[in-house]
Amino acid sequence: MVNDLEAKAAAGHPLTHDEAERVLACPDLVSVGVLGELARRAHHGSTVTYGQVLVVDTDAVPGDLGGAREIRITTRPASIEAACAQVRAVAAVAGSVPVTGFSAADLLALAGGDHLVLADMAARLRDAGLSGVAFLPVDVCADAAELVRALNHGGLQVLRATVDHAATVAARLMCIERVAALQAETSALRAFAPLPRFDEAGAPSTGYDDVRTIAVARLVCAAVPAIQVDWGMYGPKLAQVAIAYGADDIDNVPAIDTLGLGHRRSPAEDIARQITAAYATPVARNGRFERAS
Repeated sequence: MVNDLEAKAAAGHPLTHDEAERVLACPDLVSVGVLGELARRAHHGSTVTYGQVLVVDTDAVPGDLGGAREIRITTRPASIEAACAQVRAVAAVAGSVPVTGFSAADLLALAGGDHLVLADMAARLRDAGLSGVAFLPVDVCADAAELVRALNHGGLQVLRATVDHAATVAARLMCIERVAALQAETSALRAFAPLPRFDEAGAPSTGYDDVRTIAVARLVCAAVPAIQVDWGMYGPKLAQVAIAYGADDIDNVPAIDTLGLGHRRSPAEDIARQITAAYATPVARNGRFERAS
């Protein structure tokens, strides 16, 4: 049981390594959910933010932005020239919508592992119209703090930490603690998405693992404002359940209604309904985590 941790969670204080291990091993999901919910409310009250994202995963320039509050380029660039060209093309149609893109790990690889070259690349991408880097995979980046500093030096924000692969509970806790340490050193992050972007075919995660991971991320990363769940990747049902376990931001809500179900079933209406059903207050935000007026 983990009931003895409720006062700490309600105060918004971070758990220790041993306490986090206890929560991850706890078979009582109700008690785990209580801790996550207490921590979420300690940080944000009843508010849960969400972002509608238009994903650009090809070289094509989007024609319809729909309800996008962020345009996110997810391609892996072959060169810095190609990356800048793609950003300029997308920024030209984005208007006031923030454009984010790429993985920090991929950009570092393009820079040949040289942080000075990376800072120069970041400046070029910023001048092309990029607002921030879309992914900072803490399981891949050995020195995430130095990477963040290099990108910041070039004028790019790194607002969200992510995880590429984390098949085991121990690997997930390691990533969570890396993010807590990164935030303590840089104060750069606005969000952390602790569920892996790529599932392991031989060891797929379970829903039990996922909700415990969300709770522990919220309980350990007290200095990170938002703990995210990716709507597009994990689906509306897990996203809604995750709110009860400490998630306070739903990311990657579709910007365009591809099903054609009408306004009442549009992505914006659907996410607002799902958050409200989880006894929380939905608030839209953009790719810079600025809330809608």
